[in-house]
Amino acid sequence: MGRARTRGARMMSPDERHERLSRIWAPPPGILGFFTAVNHRVVGMRFMLTAFGFFLAAGVIAVLMRLQVSLPFLGVLSPEAYNQAFTMHGSTMMFLFVIPFLEGLGIYLVPLMIGAREMAFPRLNAFGYWVFLIAGVALYVAYLAGYGPDSGWYNYPPLTGRGFRPGANIDVWVTLITFLEVSALVAAVEIVATVFKHRAPGMTLNRIPVFVWAILITSLMIIFAMPALILTSLMLGLDRIVGTHFFDVAAGGDPFLWQHLFWFFGHPDVYIMLLPGVGAVSMMIPAFVRRPLAGYLLFVVSMLVVGVLSFGVWVHHMYTVGLAMVGLNFFAAASMLITIPSAIWIFSWILTTWKGSMPALNTAMLFALGFVIMFILGGITGIMISAVPFNWQIHDTQFIVAHFHYTMVGGVVLPIFASIYYWFPKFTGRMLDERLGRWHFWLFLIGFNVTFLLMHLTGIEGMPRRVYTYLPGLGWEWLNVVSTVGAFIMGIGTLVFVWNVFRSWRGGPVAGPDPWGGRSLEWATASPPENYNFLDIPVVRGLEPVRDGRIEGDESGAPRPVWLDRLGEAPEGWRDAIVTGAVTAEPQGRAVFPTPSPWPFWSAMALSVAFIGAMWTPWLVPVGLALTFACLVGWHMQELPAGEGARKVGTSPRDGTSPRDGASPRDGRTDGISDSPPGSPPDTLPWRLTGFRSPITWGVLLLVAIETTLLLLFVVSYFYLRLGHETWPPAGTPVPSLLMPTVGQLLLMASLVPAWLGFRGLRNGRVRHFLVGVATGLGLAAGYLVLKALEFAGKDYRWDTHAYGSLDWTMGGYAALHVVILVLAASTFWVRALRGRVHRERRTGAGALLIYWAFVVAGSLLFWATQYLGARW
Repeated sequence: MGRARTRGARMMSPDERHERLSRIWAPPPGILGFFTAVNHRVVGMRFMLTAFGFFLAAGVIAVLMRLQVSLPFLGVLSPEAYNQAFTMHGSTMMFLFVIPFLEGLGIYLVPLMIGAREMAFPRLNAFGYWVFLIAGVALYVAYLAGYGPDSGWYNYPPLTGRGFRPGANIDVWVTLITFLEVSALVAAVEIVATVFKHRAPGMTLNRIPVFVWAILITSLMIIFAMPALILTSLMLGLDRIVGTHFFDVAAGGDPFLWQHLFWFFGHPDVYIMLLPGVGAVSMMIPAFVRRPLAGYLLFVVSMLVVGVLSFGVWVHHMYTVGLAMVGLNFFAAASMLITIPSAIWIFSWILTTWKGSMPALNTAMLFALGFVIMFILGGITGIMISAVPFNWQIHDTQFIVAHFHYTMVGGVVLPIFASIYYWFPKFTGRMLDERLGRWHFWLFLIGFNVTFLLMHLTGIEGMPRRVYTYLPGLGWEWLNVVSTVGAFIMGIGTLVFVWNVFRSWRGGPVAGPDPWGGRSLEWATASPPENYNFLDIPVVRGLEPVRDGRIEGDESGAPRPVWLDRLGEAPEGWRDAIVTGAVTAEPQGRAVFPTPSPWPFWSAMALSVAFIGAMWTPWLVPVGLALTFACLVGWHMQELPAGEGARKVGTSPRDGTSPRDGASPRDGRTDGISDSPPGSPPDTLPWRLTGFRSPITWGVLLLVAIETTLLLLFVVSYFYLRLGHETWPPAGTPVPSLLMPTVGQLLLMASLVPAWLGFRGLRNGRVRHFLVGVATGLGLAAGYLVLKALEFAGKDYRWDTHAYGSLDWTMGGYAALHVVILVLAASTFWVRALRGRVHRERRTGAGALLIYWAFVVAGSLLFWATQYLGARW
């Protein structure tokens, strides 16, 4: 980086800043550091290593399944063991390997690629990992103990109901997969908030690396797709544990509701797993052919289009369930339409390679090219099965297994291997062995095609999927034997890779900062990067800043702003970083990140009591939630370190003056990079941001987006079942009274008014107004809860009476639960304000509380209209 200008007080030298930042960002040593680490690179690496361990376990299970079906009537696995094996294999690959690994890759690389020092919410990041680890280990412990799920990774009712599966196997899947979804959603929120609020100055939207775009779109898809899986697993869990009837036809439920909700998640999930690999390969090919990605803007737009279209093709998984032909034709057309933006990627890669220099055919490039070819083949069979008549013929056959694996292994696992070979030098500072890498590539690619290419023929000849054996003489034996041989070849290739990683991590050739001639900011750091990532926060002035050499100044030689070089001069112990605008990446302020903390680990352990305990008794759910709330209180009570030079929150660490809220360092330049922010002390940025400038506000809004999606899916489910009945509520069940629910809803709506007035008072420095307003709002919300309890006590039907009762009790309880959470959160803020911890200069959390308060009121109003007006429609 260029030499910093001096202005006023003496700037630290680079060596002084390095020593200071290394001390501030260093993790605690030993076992304490293991359980308290929050650094994004540590958490990201843990995600990837743990997920790859589950991948190896899924591979062992797959080999056992292939052995079982290689010849008729083999006894490698019993029927029950085979059912558990294919369920665990699918669940592991979908929920324990692909999504966690790719999110871990994003957690590690995104801050480096956008010039940030850390993710937006480091402790939340660590919490997501511990949830993932606990859920994954618990799932495999149950499997090894004989209680593994045994109805497929899709768990279709009614086969998963108590009548067909009375044991605990399905309960294990329902509770632990729901628990895992918490981890995926946490990582998605982290990534979105980080990309929009912590990019390096000057990194406008059209300068974001393609991989970051891919991870960002993937995270947004997770936010809007995962709630459907949460709702389905919640409904199935309630059906099994407390006796509701969401999917029980005899009681007014509908098993097709599961399929609609599950595949509304399931098909976007295919692209959730695919897009990060697309982005990763799009970083490698330009680096290896020494040419920028052709059609960058069109490429990014096509990824956005694919992300949107993926939510409109779920019914092509349901062609055989008896839906109207008009609907099938619509979804067939949508399924074919999605190939158009996907083809843009292919042509972009071809043109980039065609116009570039001769590519270096190293292992990473080989895997990238292998991905492109396998992706094309998987896409061709995808077009075939989107045609309704052909789909009817090969539905639930081995042809579908082959297509799915060409999409998932060829389109996801191959780019994951390419990513490891490409970024392993950045992760470890060492190079992987190229000779072993080529052996790995050819063994894996040949084994993959030997295994799955023939399955297309096996399926066309009529062999169904998910069967543990078959009759001899059907002509399938030789095909299955060859496929099994291919599976062993894949396994050998994977073992070569594991040995390569183990050997190279310990003693591979030293890589240096940039062994590939990379073009994005991660290659401007050391390998592996320092704990603080960047000694000087980069200023970006181009799409490929490392290649162009345009990190610190523009073409005219403009120097780095003084305030930017002083980002490393926060009070001792403060981990500070820059906050920038969501669109233009103009500097808006400085954020202080939390130090290592044990609370993410304890919070994950407490939450596991609620989810895992539900398999034994529903009463452990409130116990676990209460423990989680206690941990979250401790989490938020942990203050910033009171080190040398630390001052009252909201003041500048340099001179103690309070910068104007939201001051923006712009002087009319379009890149948002100026010398000294107007309205702020010289050479500083504001420490406290409010409103949409604050990453905390973005985090709460993303939480609201998740919750809103879940609420809307609840409403859709209500009317889906409602439209299937001529009488609603069922005969003998009275229409619910409007009086008490309406009064309660009015009380809850009224509670928002004093809360809002209290926040206005806090913004003007009147903490007393905040205390009075929140206390009044809490009283009104408590009145809502009292009336809701009286309403439940007066119902003459229960949740286990019929499907209508299941919906009514669940929606009412869900709305009440949100009000309870609101009351607990608001009470905590009220106590903190009473103790002087919340005031004018420290009100961002209170603003986030107000947003959540408004959401709870709006969500409750939506449920009120659905339950009480919908029953009269």
